[in-house]
Amino acid sequence: MALLSNNRLAWQYHDDAGNVWRVAAVADITSQGKLGGEAWNGASPPKPASIKMRRITVRNAALGVSRVVPVYAPGAPIQTAGATINLNHLNVDSYPFTSDGNTIPEGHIRHNVTRQAA
Repeated sequence: MALLSNNRLAWQYHDDAGNVWRVAAVADITSQGKLGGEAWNGASPPKPASIKMRRITVRNAALGVSRVVPVYAPGAPIQTAGATINLNHLNVDSYPFTSDGNTIPEGHIRHNVTRQAA
């Protein structure tokens, strides 16, 4: 597949409380229609930094890599296990990544579980 452009555009994020916020998104990824949301309407305010967006993990088993991508609206197609989305890898080419179906909720903070010996 061809390398996706990294051009960004103004997009809308729908939070869990029903508010709509302006965020920046990668145009070639949102154009696939898998992450939800829609083009900025010109009126929604910028998303406050205090809101950590919901996300989901996608994986390409052949490459052995995974990514976390934003989910801009509840019920987005990517939230279904097995849904695919094309993403760049190593800035060489784009590949299909498959959703695990487990959405990381808004505000969730993933803690580093690495331990080091004293």
